[in-house]
Amino acid sequence: MHEDYLTITVPIFNIQSYSIHDGPGIRVTVFVKGCPLRCLWCCNPESNLATPQLMTYISKCTGCGMCIGSCPQKAISLKIDGDKAHAATDRELCVDCGKCVAACPAEARELAGKTMTVEEVLKKILKDKLFIEGSGGGMTVSGGECLMHPDFTEALLYASKREGVHTAVESCSFAGREVVDRVYKYVDLALLDIKHMDSNVHKKLTGVPNELILDNIKHIYHDLKVPVYIRIPTVPGYNDSEENIAATAKFAAEQLGSDVQVHLLPYHRLGESKNESLGKKMNMSIEVPSDEHMQKLKALVEQFGLVAQIGG
Repeated sequence: MHEDYLTITVPIFNIQSYSIHDGPGIRVTVFVKGCPLRCLWCCNPESNLATPQLMTYISKCTGCGMCIGSCPQKAISLKIDGDKAHAATDRELCVDCGKCVAACPAEARELAGKTMTVEEVLKKILKDKLFIEGSGGGMTVSGGECLMHPDFTEALLYASKREGVHTAVESCSFAGREVVDRVYKYVDLALLDIKHMDSNVHKKLTGVPNELILDNIKHIYHDLKVPVYIRIPTVPGYNDSEENIAATAKFAAEQLGSDVQVHLLPYHRLGESKNESLGKKMNMSIEVPSDEHMQKLKALVEQFGLVAQIGG
């Protein structure tokens, strides 16, 4: 490890304390920005780019206009909708500098993404070490995709393990073998996403095929000997068919092992409002899966001799 590993930086868009969905026990989950995939249902669209992004919240805007004069690009104007005025941002002119964020008294503007060092992140993790240890929890690096930042991710995992903190990585596994080997030597638990088992469909849904992903998952489990949980974001109309869930369970049971848990993560609609705050649109017709449907898929996975659960 480089002697200056504590000074390595990365853009972070959230550090969530008391997380119970990203591995066992109470955890601190560190969300880094930047992802090589573009999933059509992405619930964290502010994580896609590895640079800061302006998010605006019309519901909070009072229409005071304080942000207009602060913008060096002249990208903000006052818009009238019915009897209410709000600040509108021209995204083609906006450069995400964040100057309007400081000028907004209503906190209707936010810059997603703050550059932080390993040392700064580690301090936040260690503040919760008492709760982490008492619950059998730890620290999870998520995203975005943390494998896009191997220097930072490797360093944070190394630093956390030196402090006796259990480590997990939540990843889509779309990275080169050298990166995987560097990062996973400091990982106690791998939370690995499989979006779809058909590579052609996977590319249509996420922008990339799945061969590299599946190969890396097998390498992490068999060669690196890291315990694996397979996570399936379950999105109605995209990857929630019984055929696809069965194919994923079969892969886990036959290509990995019976000790691999499968977590079915029901689609939720948080990404819709986040896309709106980024000035983007997404498919608003995706339905939230019913409890009955999720239970049926869980039972299907269990038929392959695997432990399955709904949620992370």
